[in-house]
Amino acid sequence: MKTKWSIFLHAISCGILVFLFNACCAFLTRQEPISSGIIDADSSYIQYTGRFDFTNPKCVAFDWAGVYIKARFRGTRCSIRLNDQKNEYAIIVDNYAPRLLKTDTAKVYEVANGLSDSIPHSIMIQKRTEPLVGKGTFMGFILDKGKSLLPPDIRPSRRIEFIGNSITSGYGVEGASSDCIFSPETENACMSYASMTARALNAEYHIISYSGRGVVRNFGDSNKTSIDPMPSLYDRTCFFNSTKKWNFKAWVPQAVVINLGTNDFSTLPHPDKVIFQSAYTQLLERIRYLYSGVTIFCVCGPMIEEPCVTYVKEIVDQQKKIRGRYNDVFFIEIRKSALTNSDWGCDIHPNIYGASKMTDIVTPAIRLRMNW
Repeated sequence: MKTKWSIFLHAISCGILVFLFNACCAFLTRQEPISSGIIDADSSYIQYTGRFDFTNPKCVAFDWAGVYIKARFRGTRCSIRLNDQKNEYAIIVDNYAPRLLKTDTAKVYEVANGLSDSIPHSIMIQKRTEPLVGKGTFMGFILDKGKSLLPPDIRPSRRIEFIGNSITSGYGVEGASSDCIFSPETENACMSYASMTARALNAEYHIISYSGRGVVRNFGDSNKTSIDPMPSLYDRTCFFNSTKKWNFKAWVPQAVVINLGTNDFSTLPHPDKVIFQSAYTQLLERIRYLYSGVTIFCVCGPMIEEPCVTYVKEIVDQQKKIRGRYNDVFFIEIRKSALTNSDWGCDIHPNIYGASKMTDIVTPAIRLRMNW
């Protein structure tokens, strides 16, 4: 069983250690020769994981929480070219503890210097904040003059997609207590249960989540159903662009984790059982259609219990009867009692300790069914 000290050390190694990076120069818009060290965003040596919009391959747009960019390079320093004035990012260089990048009006941010020129280096840039904070545009890297990127590492063979709301986004996960109010500084998708579960399983992952969204009803809606619940956003490459559709053949997961229902039932009026279960079942069928042979995990909790738990479990049990030995959907319950008073962050969302406990429940369930 993990101690709070071991969880704290894990958090330090994965994203709680922070400091600001300063902009080092103005963004160069003209085409530069390779000898300048400027690497455009369309380099084949840059790995993008998550949903990115490549409509302009030299200005790659994105907004979903947890998307990440990886590259390898030689040289003594590295800067990133990024147009974003609101979001926060975790920057990991050579697998050291992540450091926080808070964006402003700059277009270039130096993220590493004083490195050894005799060995290769790695960098990972991960978006901590979700679409409600804002979108970003990545234009590439700036290395030492005469330096270029190296071939990337081989991607993990395991792939997981997470569909959810604020819990999956890491809303308030770095909050000091349940009394704090949400801010971009307290959100960290890199430390949500989704990210920690994927890392524990050595899997590449996509996070499609937005705070306040439900299966049929969003948080605080005065009606029993909403016009834009989470399933209506599922096809989008980016949340901010409703017309650009995601290519589901570009990245096919072996497992999909759904944690929805909290916002449907967190306030009144609750959606009707039949409508909720019908929409949830349609989402399952949509996922099966998109990803042949996928295994689906339906998670409930820890912020909500009844009637969400009963409704979702009934759906899973019915699916088992229909599919028999070909069953591909499993239920995971995370009870409120699994978390203690010290496990809650802003607006009574799981903090890093709470997310770690969620990970300890979800990870073995996936490992067992996937034989990972």
